[in-house]
Amino acid sequence: MFGSSVVLFLLIRKVSLSGVPVQFNNLAMFAVPTAAFAIIAVAQHASLAITWQQGGFLLFTGVILAYAGNSMSLRSIELAPNPGYSLVIAKSYVVLTTFLAVPFFGAHLSWQALVAIAMILFSSALILINHRKGEHAKSKAWLPLALGSFVAWAFLSLAAKYAVETGMPIVTFIFYFFLVVVACILIEMRVQRVSLNEVRQRSGWFLLIGLASTGFNFFNFYAISIAPNVGYVNATNAASVGVVTVFAILLFKDEFLWRKLAGVLGVIAGLFFLFLG
Repeated sequence: MFGSSVVLFLLIRKVSLSGVPVQFNNLAMFAVPTAAFAIIAVAQHASLAITWQQGGFLLFTGVILAYAGNSMSLRSIELAPNPGYSLVIAKSYVVLTTFLAVPFFGAHLSWQALVAIAMILFSSALILINHRKGEHAKSKAWLPLALGSFVAWAFLSLAAKYAVETGMPIVTFIFYFFLVVVACILIEMRVQRVSLNEVRQRSGWFLLIGLASTGFNFFNFYAISIAPNVGYVNATNAASVGVVTVFAILLFKDEFLWRKLAGVLGVIAGLFFLFLG
């Protein structure tokens, strides 16, 4: 999951530099995996049959927790005085999932893991927040939007764990809620009159982003389904920002700061303590 996350966000960064609409990346991240997970489900002989109650649960998961959560995060990043402020708040959902997993699923939680998660979040803040003088928020709405994505992403992880605990194959869960998100993105593109020509013109990049997203989501949700605490998986996901930062400096000539280097080392140390326990 960690490796796939790094590859995915570097690909998105590369394509974004060419000025493609944000919907291009969003569609690639969900459309290709939807097809891939359908194939995986068939190969694994996983049942795609669901009840009406499960259908409602998956519809809520896809529309509110996944699509709306991601949309709130993107809008918050746009309005915030500094994109890092919004990202750090949203990524802090790991704290909520770590604690809620204990009463909901009887998950394991140690003091060592709490210290490790705190180290990862603090170090991520060092990496993501790059304050510049004169920066001001475009709207005060950035904060509630960031908090909205924080809650949505936390419960998305918990929803995946709940689906597995109640007997739904993880591949079935991913396939259906991704299908819902793809429908939401296509509706958004139609409303905003965003053409699908970008997909045809950049089909190679579209496929690469989709394959990276497939790997990331498969390993992410499978890890969530078997981890002693879903928060540990979320912390590992958040920690990938450290490696992305290093490669962004090497590949895209991003600004190098000693503070960012300290953040990367802190993320590595946090991961070491998390998995040592």
